[in-house]
Amino acid sequence: MVLAVTNDMKVSEQMVEFLLSELVLYAKDSCIPNNNKASAAAGSSGESQEGSASAVEDEEALTIAAEQAAAKLERIGFAVGFRLTERLAQNKTWNAVPNQDMAAAVSAQQLEAVKFLCKEVWTDIFGKQIDKLQTNHRGVFVLKDLNLKWLSRFPSGTEHARVTAIRLLAFPCGLIRGSLSNLGIPAVVSCDFLADGQNMAACSFNIKVK
Repeated sequence: MVLAVTNDMKVSEQMVEFLLSELVLYAKDSCIPNNNKASAAAGSSGESQEGSASAVEDEEALTIAAEQAAAKLERIGFAVGFRLTERLAQNKTWNAVPNQDMAAAVSAQQLEAVKFLCKEVWTDIFGKQIDKLQTNHRGVFVLKDLNLKWLSRFPSGTEHARVTAIRLLAFPCGLIRGSLSNLGIPAVVSCDFLADGQNMAACSFNIKVK
């Protein structure tokens, strides 16, 4: 009996979610300031806590560490998005409209690249297209996913879940930026929760082309 071999190999969604949770923890732990690690060890041995000035410094250090962790996770997402788009777009043909002025041609190129991201790239990752795409045709795009799978298991209304979701969203922001970069579109990407975070899986990605 001969079994058919296909190249359409997919990774389990649960495994991807587990990997993402580990990436978030890795990014967070690798950016903890040394003085906070020492304080934690000292606290466990019963040593006295520092004064209020030191507490303020520790809080500032933790804020910087959180920003560094988000930047690290975003860079990982950028690399994944860049390489994935390289594979998906290798046989893509981009349509050029003749007799177009430069500004219109650039705007059309940006829109086509974002549409490719919303359809081909998003479908390859999440099994569906972006739910809604909005643009002002001047380099600003808003991508809305009403049920982002990676956040679908997050409970609503808890601060811990919200903070963890914000950390995780740095990765898809990097995915989007890396994908567009591969298509020749440098951009800045940020994200927001829809419905004020009551539904963690509903979010929007804001793209500003440089």
